Amino acid sequence: MPAMRQPNIAAIEAGGTKFVVAVGRDIANSTRHSIPTTSPIETLSRVARIINDGLSGDPLKAMGVASFGPLCIDSADPHYGVIGATPKSGWQGFNLKTHLQTLLGCPIAFDTDVNSAACAEARWALDEPIEHLAYVTVGTGIGVGIIQNGQLANGAAHPEIGHSKVVRSPQDTTFPGACTFHRDCLEGLASGQAIMKRWNCKLTDLPPTHEGLALEAFYLGQLAANLILHHQPKVIIFGGGVTETPHLLTQTRRACREALGGYLPDLDSACAMEKIIQPPRLGTDSGIVGAFMLGQQLFITAQDA
Repeated sequence: MPAMRQPNIAAIEAGGTKFVVAVGRDIANSTRHSIPTTSPIETLSRVARIINDGLSGDPLKAMGVASFGPLCIDSADPHYGVIGATPKSGWQGFNLKTHLQTLLGCPIAFDTDVNSAACAEARWALDEPIEHLAYVTVGTGIGVGIIQNGQLANGAAHPEIGHSKVVRSPQDTTFPGACTFHRDCLEGLASGQAIMKRWNCKLTDLPPTHEGLALEAFYLGQLAANLILHHQPKVIIFGGGVTETPHLLTQTRRACREALGGYLPDLDSACAMEKIIQPPRLGTDSGIVGAFMLGQQLFITAQDA
């Protein structure tokens, strides 16, 4: 008997700046399409056209959406797939699930972009999944997804670690912070949006000796230290556009070690910091692969029901 063909699955990585879309039977060989995040209706209309054009006449069986948040990720909640209190204009309260199902008519699974990326980094194409992992994205905002004992560590909702308070650098006393809700939380001090408000450019556009690099590393190092103390991950992955800045991870490792202050002897070396703080092994594909995994699992669960 011939093997059953893999189903057509759509994957959407919904970010505050751009949407990445892929559709196919195999995410590794699918084409990525990137479009800017504009209004909800315009953005999702373009997403639907991309997906329909990629189906080649075959039906779409399931979809996974890895979205910026806050996002309701409880499938039993009537607000499943609804975006919460985001500063992204026009998106607060928007029902992704209803609109995408109206446009595409298939089952949809939702999770946050960082949770999905964490799952991909911990499980995709690995003989031995990583049981304890934290995935950090530093882009328009800052988000963290946690894997503990092989499972996502959500509570009543997904974590919002990017809005944690951090100790301000002694060299950072005048910037009020960029967070709409908390001003100088971690996201308000170290996100891509905060960097743009500080210096009117991206971190990658600043000279290598600019104070911005050390300041960013100071805050990300605190985040890494707090993640270690809270969750004891084996690996902390730093992804997102800001973390692609040359030498930022090196300085973040140094800042993390300083923040820990020798409290964990096994981590009190440059070598240990290099092992625990790493760039994404999937490069920029962590989120879209995680979204594909969501759709794939949804299809498998439906087949087994």
